[in-house]
Amino acid sequence: MRQCTQTGAARHRRRLAIFLITIKPFSIYFGVLFCALAASGQVRPTLPPGQVTEAVQCAAEPDETYSLYLPSGYTPARPWPIIYAFDPGARGKTPVKLLQAAAEKYGYIVVGSNNSRNFAIAEASRAANAMWQDTHARFPIDERQTYTTGFSGGARVAGLVALRCAPCKIAGVIAQGAGYPNTEKPPQPDRLLYYLSVGDQDFNWPEIVAVRREREQSGSPYRFRTFAGEHQWAPASVMEDAVEWIYLKAIQAGSQARDEAFLDRALQRMQAEAVDAEQRGDAIAQLSALRSLASDFRGLREVKEYEAKLAKLKPSSALDKALKKEQEAMASQEAIVRPIAAQLANLGDADDSQRRVLQLNVATGMRQLKAQGEHSKDADKRLVMLRAVNDLWAQGIEAGQSRLERKEFETAALYFGLMEDIAPSEPWPSLLLAETRVAEGNKKQALKDLREAVKRGLKNPEVLERDPDLQPLRADPEFQKIVEGMKKE
Repeated sequence: MRQCTQTGAARHRRRLAIFLITIKPFSIYFGVLFCALAASGQVRPTLPPGQVTEAVQCAAEPDETYSLYLPSGYTPARPWPIIYAFDPGARGKTPVKLLQAAAEKYGYIVVGSNNSRNFAIAEASRAANAMWQDTHARFPIDERQTYTTGFSGGARVAGLVALRCAPCKIAGVIAQGAGYPNTEKPPQPDRLLYYLSVGDQDFNWPEIVAVRREREQSGSPYRFRTFAGEHQWAPASVMEDAVEWIYLKAIQAGSQARDEAFLDRALQRMQAEAVDAEQRGDAIAQLSALRSLASDFRGLREVKEYEAKLAKLKPSSALDKALKKEQEAMASQEAIVRPIAAQLANLGDADDSQRRVLQLNVATGMRQLKAQGEHSKDADKRLVMLRAVNDLWAQGIEAGQSRLERKEFETAALYFGLMEDIAPSEPWPSLLLAETRVAEGNKKQALKDLREAVKRGLKNPEVLERDPDLQPLRADPEFQKIVEGMKKE
């Protein structure tokens, strides 16, 4: 995925989406689906427009639900564009709410799976299939304007649906915090729209930059955005930019009616972005802006001026210098991560005495990196070090999840506990520890870990209620007390 060492590239291709490696081709599922839909006909929707519905039950598979936003002007009298969203933690409401304002403004239905999640092969495929089937039965969908989006492992699910399901005719993917699926990528050049966004401290920054570079080189359509943040869903402002872009490309393709006022505003914004990038001396941002002006507005506005500026910028020393600096940052992250990552990988299979040494080395190394990053006066070095820390933290979580899948509970708990100690304000390791304790039958410790997760900032009670790994706790009065306490807050 990224143009660094082979080891680094291989690891990042596995990042937070290992479960997709063995997933069955989506085309198999959707081939059956379209036959079923043709026979069943559509069902008139009874869901309220203009508000988020947190759990719509799929008629064909009642265990599958999705969050939904219908624009306030929704009517079944015409087909509507739709965006299918996949969150790595099965939190469908999260992307739906982030997209709500843009969906209302531009007229998109948005649905987010409450079942698709990382490290769950069957759940990901079944959730995508069920959500697709149910929405096509309920709503008139514009087949020319069907899109997928996702964050992290969910971004890979979104890409996989687009690449493997030919009957779905996916027009574009909004990928956040991850690039292409692990198992494949689009042929280059391709016509699939790819919107890429990533936090400036995200460990997957090198991977997504590599995808941007590849699409720029091949001339494939893309837009790239960086925002201030770690490995997370992009803020609503970036989500709106993504929807504006696919709306613009739909107009260009003739799938959406021309909106001259919108085109004028979009052109002015991108012109201002190009000027600002040039004034700041940011050649890469200038490249992206000129690329958009030259390609996204072709056939809609006069673009010869931008094509000329783009042709002049591409061989320039300023761009060459900026790309080399970017490559150096990618390589630097890999070099920083490598020695600590090796110790982290060896931790799981070490004996007791070795484990203590490795634990201490990993914890000390990560804490030192974080401190250096937080106090560095060089902004570029600061970001590299913080990405490296986040990279190692994610590797620790993934190692624990892998051991949990193999039912190696003690080792899984070792990894989660180490990451819990290193990141004292992060609730995710505590939640994973609770899942581990449930799996090994230690409900008392699991409840203790859940309380710790809440103490660390876990605020969404649905995360606990819908987590299949916590199902054995649901009838426990203490579990119910924890959930009710979260709801009151």
